[in-house]
Amino acid sequence: MYNIKKLILTLSIITIYVVQAEAQSITVTLWQDSTVTSVGKTFTNRLTFNNTSKQEQEIVLKAQFPTVIQLLSAIPERLSLLPGQTAIVPVKGLVDNQASSSVHQVSFQVSDTLGNQLKVVSFPLLIKGKLQSALTLYSLEETIVLFSAVQSARLPMRLVHNRMRVENFSIDVASMPVGVDRSGYPRPVQLAPNQDTTFTLEVNSLHNWSTRQPYQLIVTVRDEQKSIVGTLVYKLIVAVDNKRYISTEPVQTGGYGASTAITRFSTNQWAKEARVWGSDSVGKAQIDFHLHYLNSGSDHFQQLQNSFISVRTDRAMVRLGSSYDYHELPLFGRGLKVTINQTDRQWSFWAINSNPNWLSPDDNAWSGNIYSARYDRQLPALPGASWSVSSNYYTQTNTMRAGYLNFATFRYDQSERHSLQLLGGQSVEFARQGINRAQTYGWAGQLNYGYQSPKLSWQFRSYLSSPVYAGLQRGATLIYSQLFWQPSVNTTFLARLNHMGYDRVSFSSATDFSRHKFGNTVAEVSFSYRIKELSLSFRPYWFSQTDMGNPFSQRADAFRFAPSISYHRQSNQHIEISYDAGIFHDRTAVPPQGGWFSQRLVSSIALGPLSFWGYYQTGPYYLFDLRNRRPDQMKTASLTPTIDFSLLNKRLFGSVGLNYLYDATADEARYIGVGRVQYDVSPNLSMQLSGNGTPYSQRPELAYSLYRLEVVKRFNKSQTKHHGHLQLSFFEDTNGDGNKDASERWMDSLFVTVNENTLLTNAKGSITYRNIPPGDYHISAVSASRIGDPVLYHESVTVGRSAAKIIPLARTFQVKGQLQCKTNAYERQTCQFNRFGIDIQRGQQTITSASPLPDGTFAVHLSPGDYTLVVRDYARQPQATVKTTSFTLSETGKYPQFEWIVDGSTRPVEVKRFSAR
Repeated sequence: MYNIKKLILTLSIITIYVVQAEAQSITVTLWQDSTVTSVGKTFTNRLTFNNTSKQEQEIVLKAQFPTVIQLLSAIPERLSLLPGQTAIVPVKGLVDNQASSSVHQVSFQVSDTLGNQLKVVSFPLLIKGKLQSALTLYSLEETIVLFSAVQSARLPMRLVHNRMRVENFSIDVASMPVGVDRSGYPRPVQLAPNQDTTFTLEVNSLHNWSTRQPYQLIVTVRDEQKSIVGTLVYKLIVAVDNKRYISTEPVQTGGYGASTAITRFSTNQWAKEARVWGSDSVGKAQIDFHLHYLNSGSDHFQQLQNSFISVRTDRAMVRLGSSYDYHELPLFGRGLKVTINQTDRQWSFWAINSNPNWLSPDDNAWSGNIYSARYDRQLPALPGASWSVSSNYYTQTNTMRAGYLNFATFRYDQSERHSLQLLGGQSVEFARQGINRAQTYGWAGQLNYGYQSPKLSWQFRSYLSSPVYAGLQRGATLIYSQLFWQPSVNTTFLARLNHMGYDRVSFSSATDFSRHKFGNTVAEVSFSYRIKELSLSFRPYWFSQTDMGNPFSQRADAFRFAPSISYHRQSNQHIEISYDAGIFHDRTAVPPQGGWFSQRLVSSIALGPLSFWGYYQTGPYYLFDLRNRRPDQMKTASLTPTIDFSLLNKRLFGSVGLNYLYDATADEARYIGVGRVQYDVSPNLSMQLSGNGTPYSQRPELAYSLYRLEVVKRFNKSQTKHHGHLQLSFFEDTNGDGNKDASERWMDSLFVTVNENTLLTNAKGSITYRNIPPGDYHISAVSASRIGDPVLYHESVTVGRSAAKIIPLARTFQVKGQLQCKTNAYERQTCQFNRFGIDIQRGQQTITSASPLPDGTFAVHLSPGDYTLVVRDYARQPQATVKTTSFTLSETGKYPQFEWIVDGSTRPVEVKRFSAR
């Protein structure tokens, strides 16, 4: 038996030696250690094999290419090398449009005939230029014209899925100004690999579309991680022939408003409030203001908060009034803010009094003054990088202390996958008077890093500061780490650690201070699996709470597990149930406690307009629950049914419900009406009634509820500007003399656009804009695409006090054609028709141009006459003319058929000869 073991060991050693000898006798080298290319171009490299042994060697070669590469050269599966022989294998590939990363690894595995791996060589392929995203999203029509204020908007869109696997997305819609009915959104959509989808998204208004102004409809597509992968913006217009002119500049919020409200709290206290706001333009500046007055309580405590006036231009902004900014210091209160912008940098200055109430000193509020300056700068030499520095001086009235705080930050987004953020801060604080200044020095540091890929993402955030640091996060230890992994379309794993700990030194006077330690930690692992509309998840976690100033309990730990199940058929039809159970331990109890079992059940059900929310809990969950003498007997149950409604042509809408709460500790039940109702008396006058309450506690400080009634009135732009009107009338000039003859008809149903404001001509071919300010306006007119109607008109008109003009239009016709692609056998991607351009020439002059649609079709509008059509290929260097043809457009709109086959596979190809060194 001993001899057999010895023989096996000897043979094993010999085998290992032989394999290593074979591996050492075959050398493999790469011509280039790395290769640079771009999407749509080929790349080249070569492998050199050398047999340094004295016998013939046979090897097996296996190439490993990512899916973004099409291999154009043949890679032999086997190679036989004579003693001393050298063999060269060329490597040639094409990068198609599926690239999702800038770096891909190309590997070659060399093995013997028995399958033993001898060597692995690889080189990185660097893809330069713009990479194609997971989803290509574009619109077939960006301007949507409606002829009725109650008509549905149908948004045509096209989604091209560029990945090699099935993926789920969600489509959401919003509008500016607000007014979209979002029921049914976000809408889920599943796309197959390389799927090209064209569909129409139907969008309804909450009430009626406004005829006074255009809407911006924003369609957003998100992936399964809720990251935005594409957006589309449509302009929606309700066409009328006479309306008020409204500017469509992005900085224009427009109009004025006022509201008054009355609120009743659960403590029988009443509050009255009034608000006035407005926004207008003066020259190139935008002016905004807001006033908010509140009179609350039985002692009529008066407040004037969130009140300001600001002036903003493209380069600067000045704001006087309430401030709600923050960085390392909270810049809350009232005062002055000035910002100065340039292309890649910004200066910001604040002078703030930290009491936010303009009418009362409010002794209960932290008060003092803050003077802050900050400089932000981008780094042109390092795209994605920026840094900032800030210096601050502050005073504290209630403690008679003051201090300085300085900090700097650096942020670097290397790509869509990596992001890094660093912060360093330092502070010094001291008593403002007295011999003993009680001076303290503090510091803070922050490190944030994020990595994101389609299947794996990791976030790490940390922040540390000393107990006497003067910043917003004083004495903080904040650590957050999350790892997300999606091994398949329906399976996800999540691991997370979230620790928040505070060790704060707080001064109660210039020299007296106290110290407080508190915080909590959550460590969890979550697994989720989806089966069509059904989702299952399981989440075990550990929850630790600490509060060294709590006289009842200073620390409690809980080991818990939380499974959940949900079923979503549509956005308004779903069922969700989650269960959370575990053992709650009081770590500071004397004598030590064995722990209490606590559980929580939360359910949500939506069946169209009817929905239910339920909550049931037994046992303690938080530190303050241990104030109860018998935490194990704690029991709370709550149920809230609600119903959504919409009446009077969507002018009266909202949701109403009833919350039922039972608390075993107090042995009593409570009923509170909840909901929100809005009634639009007119487009500019509305009434809003809301009621809510905390649905899970009977304790007075938590069982907070209120009922609020508000009346809102909106006004148009200021009437102090004396604006005029613009009237345009269009007729069909059949004889071309420029004069309106009795036989020539007025052009009705023309879409006339004045600086992105669109109207529809009436039966007399006229449109009128009221309240139009003086200036130069670009005007265009487009017909409803009826044969014989004019479809092209462009002109600039200067408006002073008022302007009226009669415009002759020549008859034009639509000329259509189509391009078809001829591609090579190795081409797998669709033809990119946007590489071609269509020019229409009359004589030697180009009078109009067009670009083919994604399916190769194109259209231009011309008046009768002789023309030359030229097709150019802009993907070739130099640009090439691939088709030229002359044609005649008759007086009745007839023209020859235009259908041509073009070469869509021509690319700049790198050609190299292979030879031995």
